[in-house]
Amino acid sequence: MPVGSYTISAVADGYLLSAPVGVAVTEGSTVQVNLTCTAEPTLTLGAIAGVVSVTGTGAPLAGAKVTLTDSLGAAAAVTYTAADGEFVFYDVADGVYTLRVSADGYFTAGPILATVIGGSIVNLAVTMTQDGRTYNGTVSGVIQDQNGIALADCFVGLYQVTSVGEIQTETLIATTKTNTQGMYLFGDVAAGQYLVKAKLEQ
Repeated sequence: MPVGSYTISAVADGYLLSAPVGVAVTEGSTVQVNLTCTAEPTLTLGAIAGVVSVTGTGAPLAGAKVTLTDSLGAAAAVTYTAADGEFVFYDVADGVYTLRVSADGYFTAGPILATVIGGSIVNLAVTMTQDGRTYNGTVSGVIQDQNGIALADCFVGLYQVTSVGEIQTETLIATTKTNTQGMYLFGDVAAGQYLVKAKLEQ
């Protein structure tokens, strides 16, 4: 070692870097330095990381839910992809895991197997296909009188509201009647703006 001042530390697998110790080396000298490393169990654990992108375009998919389950099928952890589509699970013990990735408007990806051995890091590339199917919703509720009493056999109309400039148009698209509990329901309703009107025949 050339003459001079040095800082020395030690590290080993499964241990934290030791505190640095200053050493001055002079010509012909021998310096003994004792270093202490502290064991850190989590450093022997592995990780599962990856990137989620859209099939065809390769664009990163942000906000996708990534679920990690162990070999017994129990949920081990859940995370969400970042803006660049990346996700990571830290401190993963050795074992075989299954990943499933889900996002609104996409088919679920998985199951994807990932095996962590000896604290290894598993990197995955996950692609998700857009779901082009149209999912319709429901409109439901309860019709009551001014005293809060449910009204049975009440006529209920579902009107679709469309706007052209400042003019709004209401178009009746479905009708039903309330049941004995005053409840009504319209199914298979496409996305849009609607108005519900009720009338009790006298």
